[in-house]
Amino acid sequence: MSQLKPNRIVLHCGLHKTGSTYIQRNLQTNRKLLLQHGVLYLGPNTFKKRCPELWRHLQWGRWDRKTPQSLKSQTRATLLELAGEHPERIHTIFFSFEAIFGTLRSGLVDERRKKVPNKEGKTGLYRYAKSRTKRLMIGLEDSLEQRSIAWTVLFASRDPEAFIRSCHTQLLKEGRHTPETSRFESFRQTADFSYTNPTTLAESLSRLGAKREVHFASINYDKLSDPHQPSTFLWNLLKQALPEQAPLLQRQLEDNTENENLNKTTNPGLNERGLELAVQARPLFNRSEWKLFRKFLEKNFAKSR
Repeated sequence: MSQLKPNRIVLHCGLHKTGSTYIQRNLQTNRKLLLQHGVLYLGPNTFKKRCPELWRHLQWGRWDRKTPQSLKSQTRATLLELAGEHPERIHTIFFSFEAIFGTLRSGLVDERRKKVPNKEGKTGLYRYAKSRTKRLMIGLEDSLEQRSIAWTVLFASRDPEAFIRSCHTQLLKEGRHTPETSRFESFRQTADFSYTNPTTLAESLSRLGAKREVHFASINYDKLSDPHQPSTFLWNLLKQALPEQAPLLQRQLEDNTENENLNKTTNPGLNERGLELAVQARPLFNRSEWKLFRKFLEKNFAKSR
């Protein structure tokens, strides 16, 4: 792995319902352009499919134990392959995955899980954000055989009421709701969002900087996005994630008239009728069928802005 020695790793950790899918789709579409700028990008699908052991370690591992050799070998080989023909030119690795901090299902719906190997079995969205992020950092440091990495941990926040409503809608769209959580008022009263406060998150994550160089950046999604111009949030996020490359990247992306994703809203909310259908249909479909039903809901019952 001597050819791939990035000096910086960016972790874009969401939050959920803050434009992450839009960001990821545009970055993935322009992955080759990012490589030309010395940036290796990995989104959720690439992370889970190409680095499965690192993904499992992030979810279930224990940071107080040595990183398995198989994980290091797999991650090292994958990153080197994704870096292309000139891995020595890569100075930044950019991960974007809101599940770094935790998933909506495990944080808000699942009851206390038993026999979890790392004892992280309680609900509460982003309750284990610090320990999960730490495991990812250690896994990457060990895989790259490098400790002198400058880290950026970046996440977006938004108005609490809008955030809770959006998370509820997302669970309904995914078919992850229960009879108790199908209605918004009961969901809001029972779901634990106490760990999602940006100040609380920042204080918890700040402990990760004790033995490494870490820059924490929290941006406000409501203030830095424009529903009529989705790219506004992309430019603001790139200024935080890739400050040196952001101006040129923006010009190049705007000049690419073939990029259909730049002004295309992804993962829309549902109107009232769509939410009603999601609740009514929950007992009818299995997981694979529900994916098709979700596309039907998003196409025909998207919430107008």
